[in-house]
Amino acid sequence: MASVTLRRLSKSFDRTSQPALQELTLEVRDGEFLVLLGPSGCGKTTALRCIAGLDEPTDGQIMIGERDVTHLAPAARDVAMVFQNYALYPHLTVRENIAFALEMRRVPQAQITRRVLETAERLGLRALLDRRPAQLSGGQRQRVALGRAIVREPQVFLFDEPLSNLDATLRPEMRGELLKLHRQLRATMIYVTHDQVEAMTMGQRIAVLHEGRLRQLGTPAELYERPADVFVARFVGHPGMNVLQGRGTRKRERTRAVECGSLALPVALPQYDGEVQLGVRPEHVALCPPDQGAGNADVLVVEPLGSETLVHLDAGGQPLVAKVAGIARVAVGDRVGVQPDLARLHFFDGSGARLA
Repeated sequence: MASVTLRRLSKSFDRTSQPALQELTLEVRDGEFLVLLGPSGCGKTTALRCIAGLDEPTDGQIMIGERDVTHLAPAARDVAMVFQNYALYPHLTVRENIAFALEMRRVPQAQITRRVLETAERLGLRALLDRRPAQLSGGQRQRVALGRAIVREPQVFLFDEPLSNLDATLRPEMRGELLKLHRQLRATMIYVTHDQVEAMTMGQRIAVLHEGRLRQLGTPAELYERPADVFVARFVGHPGMNVLQGRGTRKRERTRAVECGSLALPVALPQYDGEVQLGVRPEHVALCPPDQGAGNADVLVVEPLGSETLVHLDAGGQPLVAKVAGIARVAVGDRVGVQPDLARLHFFDGSGARLA
């Protein structure tokens, strides 16, 4: 296995549109499971395709281990890519699909047979080797696509939203299968997704991209607990962080209160006065009787989810979501008190950057 290093990687498809990637610098450690996370159009798939050699970067450098592969053909990079649509050959059996890349490389037949059987055993495909893709379920097809990548024994595995076509009930199972596979192979894996739940549950580290730029790189805990800016704060978490527009009032050298709509929060924010953006995650917002807590809010929408309830509020013109345990005993139109956890507040400046 090998590390992957991107140095100031840029990609433009034409001169009139915004670049798909803008000076992306990133190092994926040897044996790491790294997730590229971001909304549609953020550049994550473009970065993956540049690593695979399917797209030529406009500028920058791609290293796999100690090799500069920036301008090498895909076949010379020793990477395997698993696509969103599986990309299986419909006229070939499972056995033939898995073996195809080895046959193209003229690997000896005895070695092909051994490696195909080992891979099929690992993925639970042994009984399906003589079937064709049309006879398989979505989850089985995904396993075949994985098998075709594994059998090559590449230095790096690349995954382009491989679970997005699966039923919601099957995705958690396949996430577990991929993580188990990573532990077994100890392989370098780069995984692209727009689903932050996938990213948080699978990635050892997550690189959040937006408009072709890297916004933050860190562990799931670091992204959740210390988002670098408002975009990351809102994108990571389910649902994302509440970000309220507020104003700090300072007494001497410390801010003594931040007012956000109907909420007045006593905080000690050093050396800051004026406009501020205050972040608080829905799970850190408690509901209480009116005129208690930090202020009142009106209930707009109630979403009972069984083990928890999402309560959408209007706090003096500021939208706010509270995630409470169980079934919340509130109804649309109720007025409630709101108490954010003061130890879990986040502060951002007018540009959206995190304040110390």
